[in-house]
Amino acid sequence: MFRRKIIKTFTSNISVFIFFFTTAVVAIAGIPLLILPRKYSVNLIHLWSIGMLRMFRKMDGLDWQVIGSENIPEGPFIIASKHQSAWDTIFFTAYFKDASMVLKKILIYIPAYGWLAMKAKMIWLDRKGHATAIRHLINQARSCAKDKRPIVIFPEGTRIKVGLRGEYKAGAFALYKYLGIPCVPVALNSGLFWETKGYKKQKGKVTVKFLKIIEPGYDKKEFFSILENSIETETQKLLRQ
Repeated sequence: MFRRKIIKTFTSNISVFIFFFTTAVVAIAGIPLLILPRKYSVNLIHLWSIGMLRMFRKMDGLDWQVIGSENIPEGPFIIASKHQSAWDTIFFTAYFKDASMVLKKILIYIPAYGWLAMKAKMIWLDRKGHATAIRHLINQARSCAKDKRPIVIFPEGTRIKVGLRGEYKAGAFALYKYLGIPCVPVALNSGLFWETKGYKKQKGKVTVKFLKIIEPGYDKKEFFSILENSIETETQKLLRQ
């Protein structure tokens, strides 16, 4: 029992080291891609994400499954997902080849990583300046929608501990209203296997569930009622499984 625990801890630490080391190497190796067309940076991020998910499965026994993929529409759409761990962002850039993630502005200032994110045309959001930030969010997202890219946003704005509900921010509705495209709510239970504010992981299978599409046309109150109820209700079901 004690030996097994030591081996598990050692393997977990190696996994974290590989994650950060590989991320740094890929980010630095990607610098020359900044002068090339955007697709090369997109492919690098996508392949890195797939590689990380495979590494987590092999090293940590952390697998995943998707339910409800039939709810993903054609053309541009918004993914509004529950956010419980760092795993979530990696998943979406692996599952969708050219996902446009809504990221905190501070991330774009990280050398190499931030440059690649900008080259891949991820969307950055300054959470301090509300009105200006929303306008900038919409302007960036319009370009992504024209390219028929999925736009991924975490409506609560940050990682939320398992079982808790954060405040749903205005950004998700702003995208829905001004872009006039469908929104796909997403429930998940990654927080059961990956701690919210760190990188400690447990063996298991994360379930990601794409829920019924919210078609364009709802007002703010109706939109948030549908979005919150669907995400929170389904997330609680996944946590009890």
